[in-house]
Amino acid sequence: MAHETSPGPHRTPPERRLRTPGPPGPWIWNTRWIPGFLLAQVALMLPFAEKTPSAYQGVPGGLGALLSVTAAIVCGPIAGALVSLVGGLVFVPLVADRQPGSQFSIFLWLIAAVGAGVISGRLRQSDVDRTEAITRERLAANRLHRLQAITESLAGAMTPEEVAQATIAAAKAALGADAAGLTVRSDDDPHILRVLAASTSDDGLAGWRLHPIDTPVAGAEIVRTGRPIFIETRRELLARFPLVKKIEREERFGGLAGVPVALGSEVLGALSLGFHRDHMVPPEERGLLLSMAHQAAIALHRIRLGEDERRARATAEHAEDRLRKLQAVSDAANAASGLDELVERVLPVVRDAVMAHGTSFLLLSDDGKELRIKGRVGVEEEESGDTAIPLGAGASGRIAATGRPLVIPELAPEDVISRALKNRRSYVGVPVRVGGRVAGVLHASSRDPGAFEEDDADFLQSIADSLAVTIERTRSFDQRDRMATALERALLPMSLPHVPGFEIATMYRPSRFGDDVGGDFYDVFGEGDVWYLAIGDVCGKGPEAAAIMGMTRIALRSLAREDDARPLPEVLELLNGFLLDSELMGERFCTVCVARLNLSDGGATVTTCLGGHPLPLLARADGSLGTIGKPGSLLGLFADVSLHETQAELGRGDSIALFTDGVTEVSVEHPDEGEAVLRSTLIAAATEDAAGIVKTIERTLLEPRGELRDDAALVVAKRL
Repeated sequence: MAHETSPGPHRTPPERRLRTPGPPGPWIWNTRWIPGFLLAQVALMLPFAEKTPSAYQGVPGGLGALLSVTAAIVCGPIAGALVSLVGGLVFVPLVADRQPGSQFSIFLWLIAAVGAGVISGRLRQSDVDRTEAITRERLAANRLHRLQAITESLAGAMTPEEVAQATIAAAKAALGADAAGLTVRSDDDPHILRVLAASTSDDGLAGWRLHPIDTPVAGAEIVRTGRPIFIETRRELLARFPLVKKIEREERFGGLAGVPVALGSEVLGALSLGFHRDHMVPPEERGLLLSMAHQAAIALHRIRLGEDERRARATAEHAEDRLRKLQAVSDAANAASGLDELVERVLPVVRDAVMAHGTSFLLLSDDGKELRIKGRVGVEEEESGDTAIPLGAGASGRIAATGRPLVIPELAPEDVISRALKNRRSYVGVPVRVGGRVAGVLHASSRDPGAFEEDDADFLQSIADSLAVTIERTRSFDQRDRMATALERALLPMSLPHVPGFEIATMYRPSRFGDDVGGDFYDVFGEGDVWYLAIGDVCGKGPEAAAIMGMTRIALRSLAREDDARPLPEVLELLNGFLLDSELMGERFCTVCVARLNLSDGGATVTTCLGGHPLPLLARADGSLGTIGKPGSLLGLFADVSLHETQAELGRGDSIALFTDGVTEVSVEHPDEGEAVLRSTLIAAATEDAAGIVKTIERTLLEPRGELRDDAALVVAKRL
């Protein structure tokens, strides 16, 4: 008969079973000594047979009671009562003679015998209870020892399989089972169960290693319902789970015990035990089995958390590695001055980034009918012919025609047109789009089959997208350079206002690395006792960046002058909302630094607020140098921004310098080097006027670099 408890992994209360009456124990009815006590009783009463009751009063009764007590203690309460009863019946006709006083002896005899029986029963019951308590204590200690042993074993398990093996071994030994198994939900599909470990041979598990959760077997039902199953007979087992006949081999199963492997309300799997005989699992062993299953659930959960952590760490490390490689490609592209140099610098980095044996860049002809190899890395000399690939032919031709990435685990003859793919087994290629159309194909190849995945195609596409702007810029750099410079100048202030008590000097140098308009800007505006210095940098280049630069400068001027008492963080918050509402922004963002000069008869103060911009530098007349401001959020990305304002006094001879990152971008390999040089230059030029400080910075930081990689803007205000 199967006994099931309430749902869940909690321990079930012991079930009540009806006891069948058996023979009385020897402590209740011990016939060995009863005849002797009866004879002793008769012998004890004979000396009083010829005496009158008044001569001995209650002495025979007392001796008889003592003898009955001894019989009750030695032979048990029932035997003591029998001796007492027989003694009373014998005593009456032999010595009592029904004279006055005899009733007292008889009463004393009977009452003492009954009391002795009760006392004896209590003593013997206490002894039995103590024996049972010792037995229960030993069983509990044994269970605790087994639980400690399995806990120590599971603590050292490093894989789910090791947890399962340790659990079924301990469960089999604890309950004397003949077979055991542990089943869990599959990581890929919770509706599929996987046998982690079983005591049967692998041949016996053929076809059952993975099975649906609705399979009519005990483990699947336990996982579905979260309830234990205890079956005592083979007849009941086959009636409930007929599929057992297909699982068992030479030995036949009778009893079965199974409990959920659960953690809280989550059922991870099931622990099942089989017996080659009809068997009833006692309540205390059921509790032990539940405890073992709970320990297994804790170990499996610990391993799962560790695996999740390792996967997350591996994913993060992979993403970080890809980001570094993408940055390396961007740096190599930014360092190139022409298309040939761009290809020469970028392709080796691309090859290493995707761990390929060869990488090629193919450029689409002006008529758009064929691809020609513009550059290659990792291709043997005899394979490096300038093969023209018709649009739509081969792997690269199909990419150019469809504009979609392509991953080929095993190259077929029809995929190979270029000799650069000779002796290659796998391939990944992506289109390079410039101005919304396919301008070329970037591909990598390997001598190994299946070397690339979709993730490599996505990464290669990111590289191609980052190269597209550079390729287009190198094509038309000379033609658009003058137009870009003119447009940038038109969007900057034509002249600087006179700020009472201050010298103001500015500098702007556009980048010559590309051909698009940049997004750096500066501004100086105000009147009376309140003046503003502003500087900013719009992400990206091109007409859109220039337009955003112009509208940002105008909007900032308007918002600041609207109320000179308005806190600067509020000004930049309003500017951020304005940028978010602009259709020009798209995915762009900008950085802004604004400084408010408050003039008075006694001196001047400066208040700064930063929206993702580098901190301004404050050069004191005594030669000391520091920063003013606190970093804030980029503008144009999110509605919720964090902005702060900082205030400082400006003494006579003190200077404040606002700059964009193009001023300090001396070296990609050493990003902090430029700011260090700028700091030392400001200290050295502290005694010069504002224009002299700007000239010194230009000579020291900008002129040695030649063509700048990024626009550079600078505003210096010095108090007279």
